[in-house]
Amino acid sequence: MDFKKIAKIIAVIAALCALAVAAYFAVKKLTGKEKPEYFDDNDFFECDNDLEIVEVKDEEAPAEEKAE
Repeated sequence: MDFKKIAKIIAVIAALCALAVAAYFAVKKLTGKEKPEYFDDNDFFECDNDLEIVEVKDEEAPAEEKAE
């Protein structure tokens, strides 16, 4: 086999690989991205989401501050 025949075989293999890669990217682009599925936490946990507000009276200052 001479050099021209080997070069043609390598060129054909490279062209086939390029076609395969182009087809792969075309299919990936056409199918689009998958959208993530979000879940509501209330579906999994029994929670009424009502927060109880508790008011705390001001605590007395520490003993160090009273001494002054």
